[in-house]
Amino acid sequence: MELFSGLRRLLSRRIRTGSRGLSTEREKVFGGQPQDAEKLYGGNRLEDYSDTETAQFSFFTTRLDSVIHASSINSLALIYGPLHALLDCGEHDGIWWLDVTDPSDGDIELLSRLFDIHPLTTEDIKIRETREKIELFGPYYFLSLRPPQQAEDAPGARTSGCNVYAIVFREGVLSFTFGSSPHTSHVRSRIKDHQSHLFLTSDWISYALIDDIVDGFAPLINRVEASVETMEDSVSITRPDDIGLALKQIYTSRRQVLQIRQLLNDKTDVIRCFARHCDSLGSTNEVVSYLSDIQDHVLTMVSNLAHSEQRLSRSQDKYLSQLSFDSTRMRNQIVATLSRLTVIASCIVPMQIITGLFGMNVMVPGKNSEGLGWWFGILGVILAIIGLSLAIARRNRFL
Repeated sequence: MELFSGLRRLLSRRIRTGSRGLSTEREKVFGGQPQDAEKLYGGNRLEDYSDTETAQFSFFTTRLDSVIHASSINSLALIYGPLHALLDCGEHDGIWWLDVTDPSDGDIELLSRLFDIHPLTTEDIKIRETREKIELFGPYYFLSLRPPQQAEDAPGARTSGCNVYAIVFREGVLSFTFGSSPHTSHVRSRIKDHQSHLFLTSDWISYALIDDIVDGFAPLINRVEASVETMEDSVSITRPDDIGLALKQIYTSRRQVLQIRQLLNDKTDVIRCFARHCDSLGSTNEVVSYLSDIQDHVLTMVSNLAHSEQRLSRSQDKYLSQLSFDSTRMRNQIVATLSRLTVIASCIVPMQIITGLFGMNVMVPGKNSEGLGWWFGILGVILAIIGLSLAIARRNRFL
């Protein structure tokens, strides 16, 4: 409680005086209700705390055993007192990591002024720049990576998502994520699992972010490969009515393969640029070896995707060949049926001449005869001619 009382007096004095404390802007950051801050303390140590169900600000430091969550930078500063010195003059004892989820433009502008971020970096984060890159800006380097996006199930839906942005200083990392991105929490869990033997640096955190984002492509690639296996096995047993559906699935899979390859190729360029500037960035040899491992992993994924693309291309050719064969066979059957109908019609239609001759309103043979002899005779002649014509057509293979 003595620590809390001293912190409350310090905040009150800085807010009242203004000239001897923080600037007006930082007073807005640190100004808060001490009563709320008192509720955030549990006993003699800090506990994990979140003001809302989905925390917006998460702060990790090697000085604490847990991660602090809060809904605003104000609440975060009240929870953890040393954060004042970090935001005021950039000084902090140990490695730190401030992760901001779904920040507003005002949050981005505020943090940019507090950490002296270059306007170009601020603009890229505010406009959600999709290009993956790494840029050097004096005391920090800016890392922009696009995470894997799950394909939408709705017809005509397009994948969407925002990059993960990290501003890496020598002693800490400031990251921005948008939407439901699990990568930062995965990295924090990884740090917790290996904290006993891990030499943590800000470069290692940026490496871990890249590694986790790259690993996120593995389930997508596995699903594509399983789909390719299924389509290859179904080529010989697919019914003609289902070929159109199979071709649609192949088109969807090939589009996913192209999207994943494009994202992985962009990450290859980022990793290569990162490794090339390791000396100027002050990275350790351990981080360089980690980057080489990620690059090998990416190349393996790209190779697997290229193989899947070839298999999809072969399956598409097989389905198209089968579709062409079925179409040709159906067309030949239709032509043969029409030919038979034409021959039959050619044999029957001329018989109308005979019926027409005997149906004229003039004197015709057998008109005044009694009985049905003439009628059966005419019918027999007609049937005989039709039968003879069909026999000749069958003999000549017209039927």
